[in-house]
Amino acid sequence: MSRPRRPRTFVEREGITFVFTHDDDDPSLLHIFARHLTNIDDALRVWFDETAEDVWNDRYSRWESTSSTHVLLWTWLIPEQRVLIITCFAKDDPE
Repeated sequence: MSRPRRPRTFVEREGITFVFTHDDDDPSLLHIFARHLTNIDDALRVWFDETAEDVWNDRYSRWESTSSTHVLLWTWLIPEQRVLIITCFAKDDPE
């Protein structure tokens, strides 16, 4: 039996749709908030931070972007159009 799909929130910025999933334990909360107390603005700041370092993680097939304050884990759902935000956490968060 397959697991029901998590609710999602879609945010559009600069021609890209960002997809944020909600938490399994409390679907009224975004996963990034429920697990790491981060929010959409935190994730988008990392995404649009030109100084953030983007590294491809082969093991998990995802991008890991690190800014001076946060780490953003993400992957393209549709290249250059739609991004799944896997999670976002403060650099000092043990994840």
